[in-house]
Amino acid sequence: MGMAICFNCGAAKTGALIVCRECGGVPKASNEFAVSLALSDHLSSKNDLAKYSHELRNHLKLSVPNEAIAQASEALKDPQLLAMLGVQSSEAAATAPRQVSAQQLPPIPSGQPKEGANAPSSRTRTAQLATSALHQAPFAVLGVTTRDDRRRIIELAEERSLDLDHDICQKARSDLTNPRTRLSAEIAWLPGVSPRKASQLLDSLLDNPMAMRGESSLPTLAHLNLLASAFESVGAEHDMGDLAEFIQEMAFLVEDLSADEVLRDINEDRTVSGFPQLTSCEQIEVELTERKRHYRNVIKDALDRLRPTTLVRVMIDTVDGATASGEEHAPWLVDDLVDSYEVETHDVLQKEAENVHKLIKAVRDSAPSGEAAVKPYVEKLCAVASNWDMIAQPIQLSAKARGIDHGASIDLAWEIRGLAIDLFNNHSLLTQAQRLTNLLQKLFSEVPDVSERVTDDANALANISQRNEDSKAIEPIRTLCDSVLKASERSPGNAFHEGQRLLDEGKKLLAALPIKATSPAYSEAKDILAAGLMRCAVAFGNETSKLAPCVVLLEKALELSSDAKLRQALNKNLATVKENLASLGDLEPIQTAPSLRTVNGIGVTLYGGTDRRPDGSYMATYYFVFFAIPIFPIARYRVIPTGGGYRFLGKGKLRTFDKWHIAISIGLIVLMFASGG
Repeated sequence: MGMAICFNCGAAKTGALIVCRECGGVPKASNEFAVSLALSDHLSSKNDLAKYSHELRNHLKLSVPNEAIAQASEALKDPQLLAMLGVQSSEAAATAPRQVSAQQLPPIPSGQPKEGANAPSSRTRTAQLATSALHQAPFAVLGVTTRDDRRRIIELAEERSLDLDHDICQKARSDLTNPRTRLSAEIAWLPGVSPRKASQLLDSLLDNPMAMRGESSLPTLAHLNLLASAFESVGAEHDMGDLAEFIQEMAFLVEDLSADEVLRDINEDRTVSGFPQLTSCEQIEVELTERKRHYRNVIKDALDRLRPTTLVRVMIDTVDGATASGEEHAPWLVDDLVDSYEVETHDVLQKEAENVHKLIKAVRDSAPSGEAAVKPYVEKLCAVASNWDMIAQPIQLSAKARGIDHGASIDLAWEIRGLAIDLFNNHSLLTQAQRLTNLLQKLFSEVPDVSERVTDDANALANISQRNEDSKAIEPIRTLCDSVLKASERSPGNAFHEGQRLLDEGKKLLAALPIKATSPAYSEAKDILAAGLMRCAVAFGNETSKLAPCVVLLEKALELSSDAKLRQALNKNLATVKENLASLGDLEPIQTAPSLRTVNGIGVTLYGGTDRRPDGSYMATYYFVFFAIPIFPIARYRVIPTGGGYRFLGKGKLRTFDKWHIAISIGLIVLMFASGG
């Protein structure tokens, strides 16, 4: 099914290249074909079509992109596509056989709104009738009524034989006077209608057949017989939507047929005419069954007078309306029409299905060459599959209403779905896989099993597509992180500053991301920043042994992270750094313990013990001693006594007192040398 708007007036229509119902416009020139195709859901979204319709209706400049026109022009170069859209050259049109061909059928609408329950639409083109089946009925041939007795029938038959064919009049007399055949004649006439009213109805039937649809208070069977004759006026130009409504009216009226009501009406007339009354409904039921078949044949004859494209549209509208889009059981007459339609379109559907399979193979064969090679075949596949579905639409709707599967639809849908899965899983062609999945949603919405599965596929592909888009959106954050880590590797001593840069610039990039803060990609971006901060902290700590800046970076990373494994690693590193920081403070690690050796009181040794901690450690000053007198403080170490020695934990900074000590010592030495000179 398709959706389009007229290139001339902007009115909605059901196919890109069909006649507009409002203005009668139809594309003829090549540029009009291209614009019309661009103004359809083949190349434009529903929102775009609404905008274009507004522009055309208000005589504004049409804003269809040049790319869409170019794409439409390119597509129209394909003869197969033109044929499938119902476009033929004048020569081909002159020689083409008038038969239902899948390649002559454009997209079909799902249905038309009803304009009245029992009245013909104002769009209906009514045609007068020269005669009808009712005018050829025995009662009409002889000019008798259902209340005339046997004698009167014979008299009128003799009179009419003077003007009409004798054999016809005699057969009519026999049909009305023979008990075996009279019931059939009564069933095919207007039982329950007064002779005067019947005469008026026959005259109206010839003058305005569609007016019979507006007749009220008629017995059901009589009304149906009038409508059946009215169907004889349906021609190729009859409005599609109105004809679909007409068929539905008749179908629902057939459902109201009551053998008891017909028995009552016939016996009332027989009471007056003197013919034996009927005692049971059995004969009535048999005759009504035959009558229903007659109604079906009358409608089929009317449909056969339509163009193939119109026939399919009318069937779709009829079944869609009668079943409430496949949600309710259709009347018997509609189901019977669909069964006949399915038989007659079987060969066409089978041929188009073969074309679909050929295109599926072509897509698979071209898939290794990439999207550019696949795209043209996918476009043709979409067109052919849409054409197939257009013809199968009435059958699908009917099957859905009956609660049964349409095997051909399911088989074709699974074939196309398998292709979509293959394109994505094996060739990473997400766009074409989505296009085929969207096609399946559009074409097979009336097939429950297919619709449910394809909806799941569409949601999954949409999620993947969104993740891909989100992943592209966070690429700047990945680039920033890579830049920071490379700089940290080159100069680990600057890793803290690089981490700060990563944090500052990363937050700005996060704020500018075109994705929701609740999306997985947003969390991924934060985790990327957190992992980068952790690596900066590790590099800086290993290089400088300065633990406090590492704590800052790790805590910021922990705030950003959401991944469970990443948070576990961050917590572990943070706990280790904090533990070391608590025990060592800002001490610098040492590779080997300093020498504690003096000779005759000259050398280096430890003095003092401040800042004692529960682990038994304290800060001691490392002095150069002369005759056991501490002269110069060299450094401070945190140590733990071990009986005969010390365990050195780290090297600290000299205190201010120690620096004064150095200054005083140097001053005394200088003074001593000055005095000696």
